[in-house]
Amino acid sequence: MCRVRVWITQRHTKDVKNDTYFCFELDCGMLWLDEIIRMNGYPEETYYVTTDDGYILTLHRIPAGKDDRGPKEGRPVVFVAHGLFCSSADFVVSDPSKGLGYLLADAGYDVWLGNYRGNTYSRNHTYLDPDDQSGGFWDFSWDEMAKYDTPAMIEMILEHTGSMDLQYIGHSMGTSTYFAMPHYRPDLMNKIRLAHLMAPVAYVGHMESPIAWIAGFGNPIHIILEWLGIGEFLPNTLLVDCLASLFCQEGLTQGICSNIMFIFCGFDEPQMNKTLLETVLHHTPAGSSTTTILQYAQEVVSDNFAGYDWGSEEANLQHHGQISPPIYSLSEVTSPVAMYWGLNDWLAAEEDVERTLLELPNLVPGMEIAVEYPAWNHLDFLWAIDADKYVYKPLMENMEKCRLQDCTNL
Repeated sequence: MCRVRVWITQRHTKDVKNDTYFCFELDCGMLWLDEIIRMNGYPEETYYVTTDDGYILTLHRIPAGKDDRGPKEGRPVVFVAHGLFCSSADFVVSDPSKGLGYLLADAGYDVWLGNYRGNTYSRNHTYLDPDDQSGGFWDFSWDEMAKYDTPAMIEMILEHTGSMDLQYIGHSMGTSTYFAMPHYRPDLMNKIRLAHLMAPVAYVGHMESPIAWIAGFGNPIHIILEWLGIGEFLPNTLLVDCLASLFCQEGLTQGICSNIMFIFCGFDEPQMNKTLLETVLHHTPAGSSTTTILQYAQEVVSDNFAGYDWGSEEANLQHHGQISPPIYSLSEVTSPVAMYWGLNDWLAAEEDVERTLLELPNLVPGMEIAVEYPAWNHLDFLWAIDADKYVYKPLMENMEKCRLQDCTNL
């Protein structure tokens, strides 16, 4: 719980009509991200970028540390990309001593937190309506995030800061989009000083998540869409209850077994900060399309790292410019890469991570890090009590190494 001075006005209204205010205990989960960052004493700037296909994405910037009085210009730049069901909030809802966004800012970085199409902060388009489930807004998978969203955010950041390059940090789906991006924009590989990929998801043939269970139903797409939602990912209560009974252990902290993200990604109770849980549940799941989930399910069946199959040559031609989905090649990921993975990850199984490692052409020596905690899972990279110890400390050491030297050909 967070003590914060709140003006008694309508929610999100910034205008204050008189000098009366009250102080009371307010759950951080009820605040917008810019308010959370400022409440913790950090500067925040909000930016918007429009993709080539019309989606309006929000980026949150922390340009300096909490007590940093130095110039904000000229700092090394880092872009942080969230994972499945998530948003930029996941990197700053923790205490500043634990939240990755704050740690990076305090270490002297110019921190940019991105949001992919369809989540809480990027639910907007130049003409499509997100409330119209069949109106076109939700006709995307993470292919479009790799093709449009990631490049648009990277280019906007570089243009605004004047930096020649940046470091990239991706988690979960934020690694999938990075792996696929050079298929569409190989030129951007030269703009990435070092890519840090946490819980990397390319191949998913050994996935243990309930997504693999959904994949077992094959192609009765009308039944799957009825369960998961047509357009926006809005699973019905029967499916959530069914998955919870199959995959969620009894006795876990209240709220976990009713939250689809924890059902899909797993839960490491010893590493979960119980006081943070209520805030996390307010912010996640943050929203996405059903086809984003189904793309991973298709990959479980095919055991390929591939684009989403829209079910017909005509639809594939519309989305991919070819009659079949593209097969992504990890050999195209030519930027320097550092990898961080857990040994108890339902989405990024160790066998699949090892296959990915073997195919990456520019993995920096010594930057292949399996977390030294046997039960480390997919979401521990975000909120685990010891995330700073097991992940962020070596990650930031790698950042500093490649900030000081060119890691392209180490």
